Amino acid sequence: MTSEPDIDRIGPGDPVRAVTAFDVASCHGDSTARQISKLLRDERCGVLLVHGAGTVGVVSERDVVHALAEGDDPDSVWAVDVMTRAAIMIEPDASIEAAAELMLQAGVRHLVIDDQDGDRYGVVSMRDLLDPLLAGLDAAG
Repeated sequence: MTSEPDIDRIGPGDPVRAVTAFDVASCHGDSTARQISKLLRDERCGVLLVHGAGTVGVVSERDVVHALAEGDDPDSVWAVDVMTRAAIMIEPDASIEAAAELMLQAGVRHLVIDDQDGDRYGVVSMRDLLDPLLAGLDAAG
């Protein structure tokens, strides 16, 4: 895992890669909702990259909750059944502020970081963006 950034020096105009988790937890498309839930708990995260032939999507705690709220069996619901195939992506050099705006527009809590070659290699969450955005408000006010 990469070293933790000095969050006190990061602000809204800095690149989103400065607060991105690059050591992202993942699961396979045939993982069950129960397995996904355990991974989310154990990894202390809100989203997993779903792999099959390459990365094929993301599954979030919200996706699992929706499936189980419908009465689905947690041992019979697969990642491929509940995952988001068209994950919202952003380039690593986009600003933290731009990432927050994209999350708001898309109604999501996580973005997949996309490098110039189109490889998905990181995830940034709403929580990751909070400190730099608040730092920007403090500096402005």
